Amino acid sequence: MAWIALEGMRFFSHHGVYEAEKLLGGEYVVDLYVRTGIAKAAAADNVEATINYETIYQICRLEMDQPRQLIETVVAKIVGRMKHQFNTMEALRIRVRKLHPPIGGRIDAAFVEEILEFVSDCPRCKKKFISYGDDCWERFPNLHPATREALTRQFGPKCLCDDCLKFYQG
Repeated sequence: MAWIALEGMRFFSHHGVYEAEKLLGGEYVVDLYVRTGIAKAAAADNVEATINYETIYQICRLEMDQPRQLIETVVAKIVGRMKHQFNTMEALRIRVRKLHPPIGGRIDAAFVEEILEFVSDCPRCKKKFISYGDDCWERFPNLHPATREALTRQFGPKCLCDDCLKFYQG
């Protein structure tokens, strides 16, 4: 496994609780790290077989362009877009720093950082797999509702791996 990272992405954005922050804007720095496998991409020398850091930048830019009150919201929105765009992330670490926040003193930065692990053990077969936690059943919309109910009763809220869900889907 490897880390694909973009550090020091700089944006001028209009995030903040105070009207002056929303109006005047401020400088932000985003650092984002993704743990993923790179062997296939390296062997093929193919950017489409990896997590493209240009795409990561564009995701961050799109979210930084949307004014929000909280940095926490910005982080959550970037994470959501990353999950939607990439299905091979084993882990994700993101930090959004607001430089020189206007809180009545000299402050270099305030930041929100989130670290997420996406590798799970399938409760049925015990195989490791990537699960973003919020898409378990949506990946298999043709799974019969009675089967889904039985699996939920047996395994609780935990996601099953794709191989097990394929088995039950028929």
